[in-house]
Amino acid sequence: MGGNGDKRIRGNTTFCGAGIDLPAPAGTMESIRMFRLTKNRDTNTYGAETTAMALPIKAGRYIGQILVDGGFLNARDVELALEEQKNSNELLGQVLTRMGVLDPTELKAALSVQEHLGNLEDAVKAAAGVRRMLGTLLLQAGHINEEQLEEALAEQKRCGERLGEIFVRLGYLTEKQLNALIDFQQGQSGAESSSSPLRLGDILVSAGHISREQLDEALRKQTLSRKRLGEVLIEEGYVEPVHVGHGIRVQQKLLTAVLVAILSLASMTDAQADQKAASAHLKVSATVLPYTSLNVLNRSRSLEITEADISRGYVDIRAASSVEVTTNAREGYYLAFECFESAFRQVRVDGLGRTTTIASGSGIVPMPHSGKVVRMELSYRFILAENAKPGSYPWPMTISVMPM
Repeated sequence: MGGNGDKRIRGNTTFCGAGIDLPAPAGTMESIRMFRLTKNRDTNTYGAETTAMALPIKAGRYIGQILVDGGFLNARDVELALEEQKNSNELLGQVLTRMGVLDPTELKAALSVQEHLGNLEDAVKAAAGVRRMLGTLLLQAGHINEEQLEEALAEQKRCGERLGEIFVRLGYLTEKQLNALIDFQQGQSGAESSSSPLRLGDILVSAGHISREQLDEALRKQTLSRKRLGEVLIEEGYVEPVHVGHGIRVQQKLLTAVLVAILSLASMTDAQADQKAASAHLKVSATVLPYTSLNVLNRSRSLEITEADISRGYVDIRAASSVEVTTNAREGYYLAFECFESAFRQVRVDGLGRTTTIASGSGIVPMPHSGKVVRMELSYRFILAENAKPGSYPWPMTISVMPM
């Protein structure tokens, strides 16, 4: 196969609100479902209906997209869940677990990765595990097939170029995608002690198989013994071998989802660069579309529920997260909150200029335009459900943003 052969890039599935459309190339106009808000005046909360319309998709990954990219489930499962979601107040992940197509521990693992996929830089920083060859990463992401890899290796043997340069010359990668993957490779060689949602230890903590203290102790002993982390955890009696095996399988699925996201986000960046280059040669009138982006500056890693909290019926967490919103939307923007832990039936959020209650697991809060960059420090009151039990829970809240 020559330089003009079949160079198929894995298509992207786009999820927004309760809608799904497959597939659409990155950086183009995609058909998505947009929210139409309805307000509950008693609780100051907002529900969302959906309507289809065309808008340019921004960087970032929806949870359904991550689950499909990683091979946790297929697109048909998500379509069925989205149809079911229209008739319930559940979150997409809750519907999928109730349908029996998704393990709750795998949902938590995917949600922990989601917050790292808002932009290319953060996605690259999520790297973890043993460093892998470039061709292996591309195969895992489904970006090339075995035949295309053999073609590139044969070309490398013939001309002596670096394999990444050959992938670019053959059109399988852009320069931006190659540089992002090289940075990701370097991150895979990082210290095992650093936290990442792709690290086996963090996955086992998220699944509830081990505590953070047990992980820290196992990492200390691993440094002395030079054994694999899974071996140390089993020897110490912290986990069963089946738990480690499941954790490794989840780790590989998350890695696949992150690689697909990196390639897609780099592709979007390239498309934006092409648009800027074209604008340097053409004088045209243009309408600047509204955009928003969210940067989580810091956030609590876990939430503790005590017996006293159970008796009181709620947990207060002050200054639990700090976020920064960048927007040019003069009409304002929406902050979307999701709580994926069933131990809480409502969440009260302070720090938005008014107290807002998030009911039924999710809520959308309209925010006025008050500057291009706005920082907010958020506090929460988690109203406990009847099934809430004392213990340590992974941080249950996610936040996203969209322009009005």
